[in-house]
Amino acid sequence: MSENLKPEERELIKLVGFFKKRAERLMEEKKVDEDYKQLIETCDKLVAQLEMHARNRDIVLGEREQLKSLVKDNATCPKCSSNANLKLIGTDVNDKGWKSNKYKCRKCNIEFVWNAPNNPWDMIPYVENFLSNLETKLSEEPDEALKQHTADVLSLMKANLDKLKPVVEASDLDFAELEEREREMSEMVHKFKKHLLIEKIRMED
Repeated sequence: MSENLKPEERELIKLVGFFKKRAERLMEEKKVDEDYKQLIETCDKLVAQLEMHARNRDIVLGEREQLKSLVKDNATCPKCSSNANLKLIGTDVNDKGWKSNKYKCRKCNIEFVWNAPNNPWDMIPYVENFLSNLETKLSEEPDEALKQHTADVLSLMKANLDKLKPVVEASDLDFAELEEREREMSEMVHKFKKHLLIEKIRMED
């Protein structure tokens, strides 16, 4: 049995196993009709569907976790400018709804929220906002050398953003599809469990 199954899915698969053994024995003893063959086939299909869904869920959620880890803080204490004594103590949400990491510097004994988001979803609007501000400053910059350097930085950041956006969008699409499938599977598990429990009672009569 797949390790990725939810408790209710696991429970149904155990019930299916019990039902199949019992139905096969009763068919051999000619105590139930051949209609049970079809129900056994349906049981097998359902178990295969559940295990495939569990594997897919594992892949989608695993990729999502990987995506979260793409954004890494290079946080430093605002007082001692070091990261050597930092401890992650939680997260904070700003007025724009962006989540950032909250740290404690054990050396300076202060807590602070890092000034950048801790996930790709919030990082996209954060970078877009940053680029917009940078473009405004660039148009007002009189120093040509500094202007060129800023333009190069802008270009690099835009290229990175263009790579990140489709990855995040694809992950969101996969996740939305998974949630829809989860609802369908949950309903199916509930209905089929009910059906099997009724059949189990009939067998025991």
